[in-house]
Amino acid sequence: MDEVRVNDSRLRRHDAAFPAALGLLAAFALWLAVTRIYQVDEAQNLYMAKVIARGQVDTYFSNALLWMLGPLSWLIRSIEDSASLFLAMRLLFFGVFCLNVWLLAAATGVPLRSTQGRVALLGAATLAPLWDYGFEFRHDNLILAGLLLIWWLGRVRARGLGAFAAIGFLTAVLLFTAGKAFAYVLPLSGALALCSPIGCGRRLRLLAVWVGGVAAGVALALLAYWLSGLWDVFVAGLPGGGNPAEVMKIARFGPGMALARLPAQTPLLLGLAAGALLALGHGLLRERGRALAWDSYAPEAVLALGALGLLWVNPTPFPYNLVNVVPFLFLLGFRFAAPLCKDLRGPTLALAVGVVLFTHVVPFVMATWRHLDWPNDRQVRLMRAAEALTDPVRDPVYDGTGMVPTRESIGRQWLLHSLGMPAVLAGKVPSLAEMLARRPAPVLIRNYRAGWLPESDQRFIAEHYIPLADDFLVLGQVLPEGGGSYAVLHAGRYRVYGMADGGLRELPEAAVDGRPAGEQPVELVVGLREIRCPPDIEPVVLWVGPNLRGIPDLGAGDHRRLFVNWY
Repeated sequence: MDEVRVNDSRLRRHDAAFPAALGLLAAFALWLAVTRIYQVDEAQNLYMAKVIARGQVDTYFSNALLWMLGPLSWLIRSIEDSASLFLAMRLLFFGVFCLNVWLLAAATGVPLRSTQGRVALLGAATLAPLWDYGFEFRHDNLILAGLLLIWWLGRVRARGLGAFAAIGFLTAVLLFTAGKAFAYVLPLSGALALCSPIGCGRRLRLLAVWVGGVAAGVALALLAYWLSGLWDVFVAGLPGGGNPAEVMKIARFGPGMALARLPAQTPLLLGLAAGALLALGHGLLRERGRALAWDSYAPEAVLALGALGLLWVNPTPFPYNLVNVVPFLFLLGFRFAAPLCKDLRGPTLALAVGVVLFTHVVPFVMATWRHLDWPNDRQVRLMRAAEALTDPVRDPVYDGTGMVPTRESIGRQWLLHSLGMPAVLAGKVPSLAEMLARRPAPVLIRNYRAGWLPESDQRFIAEHYIPLADDFLVLGQVLPEGGGSYAVLHAGRYRVYGMADGGLRELPEAAVDGRPAGEQPVELVVGLREIRCPPDIEPVVLWVGPNLRGIPDLGAGDHRRLFVNWY
């Protein structure tokens, strides 16, 4: 009787420990989703979605991807400040992150309420690469959700032909999510339709149901584009679509940069996946085709090898592509290891726990904890400063990434991208100096991409902008002692300060066009304005915008750390 009580007590402790661990992981993930530094791709995606939401596709470049239409556009139109927009997108994709963790655990095929199911959930929730990119505002996470759902429907829950109608529908919808979804979704969906044992004796009927699902998905996507009027924009954004706004030249590189992260972040996962592939190879030598049985882990091996192959042939396999590789290595490793761990007890269980602790848990903690060193507070501060210094209708803001989506940019080629720089340097698209001369932005935010600009653009910025911080500039100029002519490029409110010991001071003696400026902002129209002050003082003209009396204190800043992609 006492032994029964002890066992019941242990079970209750285990039952309490699992939701506590999962809750702590969820809370930490939510904290990181809210506070971690934003990536340039997130800013780009949000700005493109904003262009679609506000009907500006004739003014600014955008890819009209299906996931950017409808509800996302409604959300963007309902939020008026950039920081809240970024936060809303992160919270939305935190939900996608949680969904992907659940789908990944469910795709292992074990009941989630069982001990193995809990292990699957905790394992899926502690894959470090998913914490690097899994709650970012990017289509890769939506593709992963679709792939996992397709796999769950076709491999785990395939109980009738209706599952393949859903698989076909998902396949079609995902094809409009991103160009590279074609390479992931269509082979997986087609292979399940051709190889699933459900189709034995009725393969043609299964394929017909699958094709019907595809047709329904295509019809829904086309209806969405017809209602929004964005089909031409979507086609133009495809490779070879002829969109003149994006002249990209792909510079190929290998997957080493991405794969090099895995030995430190997921050593246990690599070991299990490698062991599964070696065991499968041994089985093929001994049993030939029988080793590829549907009820073995061979389908997961094909899935993982396919994901690795797609990473290999990807011309630009940036590390975020691991989002669509690591989960499938997890499925392979779990399906291989789960039967081997059923009877772990006593010393063998202790050994397994120790191995998992130092080859999975510790690497996960070390890889994930580093995100706390990269908060987004600087980015949020600059977003708010840019909005305080500008009018949402009259005053553009430029940063080359779309960091301030509540403000207009300076031209169709608003995006400064590494793949587009050859076209910029070759003069195939307007230079930044030309765009700023045509439509001056009162606020210019610098990031690491500013270093790519040619000398002519750098010179234009130096001549017409003054840094309030290393990463934040406004229209203005330092004039000679006693004053001189200032060419106003953009009409609005300015302040005249005096230069003193490398800093700025109030200049009550300043005059603009013969009228005292005092210590208040003055409204200047486009053209030459005469600025005068005492002969021993260098006057400084600075944009202060429609709302402020003076320039904000932004600290020193560092444009190289405003966005940091692969830390």
